[in-house]
Amino acid sequence: MKRLLALLLIVFMLFALGGCKAQDDLNGQKESLAPLSENEPTSDLLPTLKIGVMSDVGAIPFIIAKEKGFFANRNLPVEITVFRSAMDRDTALQTGNLDGVMADMLTILFYNESGFNSKMIGSTYGNYKLVTSPSLASEDFIGSQSLSIGLSSNTVIDFATEKIAESKQFSSKLKKIAIPQMPVRLEMLKAGELQGATLPDPLASAAMLEGGALIGSTEEMGLYPGIFIASDSAIAESSTSIQLMYEAYNEAVDYLNATPSSEYFDLLIDTLGFPPVLKDQFEMPVFEHVKAPDQKTFEATLEWMKKGSLIKKDLSYDDLTDLEFISKP
Repeated sequence: MKRLLALLLIVFMLFALGGCKAQDDLNGQKESLAPLSENEPTSDLLPTLKIGVMSDVGAIPFIIAKEKGFFANRNLPVEITVFRSAMDRDTALQTGNLDGVMADMLTILFYNESGFNSKMIGSTYGNYKLVTSPSLASEDFIGSQSLSIGLSSNTVIDFATEKIAESKQFSSKLKKIAIPQMPVRLEMLKAGELQGATLPDPLASAAMLEGGALIGSTEEMGLYPGIFIASDSAIAESSTSIQLMYEAYNEAVDYLNATPSSEYFDLLIDTLGFPPVLKDQFEMPVFEHVKAPDQKTFEATLEWMKKGSLIKKDLSYDDLTDLEFISKP
């Protein structure tokens, strides 16, 4: 009898422990879900989409989409990493730590040249500007015998600088000064150690606020190199998430175009490191819903890279583009 009672006691204890474990599992599952409002869908969350952005204007719709809950409203967890180094961004994507990145057309060509399979899946905002030193007016800049321009070699900044020099007819006077770190480039420009520098916004606008003159920009020339890149594996495994990401991105674009920048500029200071001095000075561009990468710009980029022997493979726009996620008008 004692043996039977002992056996029954063991069975009872195992049952009780199993019940507690089941309840703990349920509680853990509830805590892992992001809170949903009563107007939000109640389906399970999708796997986290991990994306990388650079600390410039092109990142703003992604940051707004996360902050305003446009991703969360679609039950889409999105992890955004802000990079100040393109090399760090590239390493993170190529090692599988990211699903996609905000980048430019040189990047997609470099990726596929090296054997990393990836595609352009849409455009992003990207305008690169050549700005003079505060001590140099635009007419004095053009009239100089030699022009020392700060840039980063073999990048979209280098491409933009050469294209601007061609359009303004000072290619023969161009003296490239390689300064990869953009904040250092900006400080050298402000100190008069460079006659000009090519920068994205908001740094270009900061330079102009200090007295620099705008010489030219990619947008002025009808060149739009900004794109979003996804790895082939992410396209195959996370197509639903990417589609929802773009829906949220477009909602963020609508918000940005209808909202004064003063209402969200502090967020950009905190997340992207925008200069606080620009809060009431920076003119936000009109953002566009995601669309196909600009083929004219791609062809110009491809030609420039081949001319500079930066790539050898025969790569085409169609080979490197996947437009399945872009909403049809």
